[in-house]
Amino acid sequence: MLPSVFKTCIPREEILEGELSSDLFAAKLRLVVEGLAPQVYQDPTAFFANTFATDGLKTLISEVFGRLVGAAVGSPIIRLETSFGGGKTHDEIALWHIAKHGRDIPGLDRFASLNLIPDRPIQAAAIACQDLDPVNGVYHAVTGVTTYTLWGEIAYQINGVALDVSPHPRHSPTILSQGTARAGYSHQSCAG
Repeated sequence: MLPSVFKTCIPREEILEGELSSDLFAAKLRLVVEGLAPQVYQDPTAFFANTFATDGLKTLISEVFGRLVGAAVGSPIIRLETSFGGGKTHDEIALWHIAKHGRDIPGLDRFASLNLIPDRPIQAAAIACQDLDPVNGVYHAVTGVTTYTLWGEIAYQINGVALDVSPHPRHSPTILSQGTARAGYSHQSCAG
């Protein structure tokens, strides 16, 4: 007979002492990107030390960064499909940390071959589209810039400045047809 879960799993100290904050269960990608997340998510060393190396996460890291460094062939678009609480945000935070720190994260070899990981930080933008607000915008207090579209937010994260990428404010330049592009008008706005 197998031992019970109560004999094989020992809770972490912060759980036993009642010190685990409930906000740690709701990771937010935007807070990590902005440098405002709880330390367990913000610090890449702490994040990976507290993350179980699932086969799914290892495959995701290997596919994404293997393609970026040219060591593997894979799809340029990966759709993360899990139910609520299935780890999508956790996966995105892992990718963000690797993009920002490359191979310099202790213990990263538990998740992927270091040959598949960039040897230096790479330029990246990470956006949880539910955080976008096409009406009021996303205000960035550090710079005073407000972004309104997915494209504006990407440009802001890559360049740190406001960038009007469309001839018609708050419209996606990628959905312009030939005829409407000349007129400077698009049919649909992009809000993420």
